[in-house]
Amino acid sequence: MSDIQALLALQNDDLEIHEIELKLAALEPRIAELDARRKRLVESVDRQQTLVTAEEKKQAFLRDKIAEHRGLIDRNQAQLDLVKTMRQATAAAAQMEQAKKIVAGEESDLLSLSRRLEEMRGALKAAKDDLASLEAEQATARGEVGEQRATLDGELAVLANKRAATAKSVPKELLFRYDRLRNKKRVRVVVQLTGLACGACDSQIRMQLRQAMTASGAIEPCEVCGVMMYHTA
Repeated sequence: MSDIQALLALQNDDLEIHEIELKLAALEPRIAELDARRKRLVESVDRQQTLVTAEEKKQAFLRDKIAEHRGLIDRNQAQLDLVKTMRQATAAAAQMEQAKKIVAGEESDLLSLSRRLEEMRGALKAAKDDLASLEAEQATARGEVGEQRATLDGELAVLANKRAATAKSVPKELLFRYDRLRNKKRVRVVVQLTGLACGACDSQIRMQLRQAMTASGAIEPCEVCGVMMYHTA
């Protein structure tokens, strides 16, 4: 096998690898879209849960305050039953009346809070249901993507082994030049002359260089775009 044939075989392997890499890259937007949809719903559930937790703490605190003030009413009632003078009775009655007003206000607040909390729990449940539905819906899609990725990874591994074997037939100096160009993200770096021009950029090639390539079969770089040029009779 000539150097040119070996180099072209290597390039063919790399082009096949590139095709597989493009297919793998094409899977990423789909995965990203699935992840983004799930992330938005997870964040919604977290926000709703945070709000519900905060309101539940307020509810518990308010219930404790109501119980405390009711206890105060009971104590004032007990004191009222024991008082001996009108002055003491008036003071105890005033304290009890104030405590009742406080409890009435707190119970009204508790009722409003409980209603609001019930609505928030409903929103939280709806968000969780939406998340569960999305995850069920995405299970199939993620499975398909996973299977496609596994298949492509397998094909890529086979091609990588094939490429490694092909590279052994390319002279080291040529392989170094070729790999350096490939690392610059060029898809095709070995091109045939087309008439008097580079097959990649159509730049005219100096006559002396073309004659030298024709005579020796050498592989030379394009002085404009840098690709590796070859000429066949």
